[in-house]
Amino acid sequence: MTITAVWSIASTADANAGDGLSVTEPGEVDDLVRRLAEPNAGPATIWHEGREPADSATGMLDHDVVAAVSGGYGYLSHIDTDHDYAVLDGDPESPALISEDAEFPAGSGVDPAVLAAALRDFLETGRRPKAVEWRTLDW
Repeated sequence: MTITAVWSIASTADANAGDGLSVTEPGEVDDLVRRLAEPNAGPATIWHEGREPADSATGMLDHDVVAAVSGGYGYLSHIDTDHDYAVLDGDPESPALISEDAEFPAGSGVDPAVLAAALRDFLETGRRPKAVEWRTLDW
């Protein structure tokens, strides 16, 4: 299985700066989480290469997964055809994370090791991770 992540990099020199990584082995997830924790790394859009598109004519995905690391916390959101939009049910002390690409409410941040465990679950199954607790949101 493979998951692919792409994210922006805040840069005054390059308005289009970004990075990405395809992960095929569970051990590579830790590298992804470390890279998302780097200064100026934005939230990553992540997709599972093994899932069928929702619309084969356009290639539109049937899921939307976003991960971020900020201030010592990991954040993850998920929506697919079987689940409503949800974020991790995290540490009540974790702050909200708001960027151009994603919004995570306060209390949805977890230890980055928990984020890594959730992403390994997603890599293995292609489904919403069961290794973590979720909180459904109405936006």
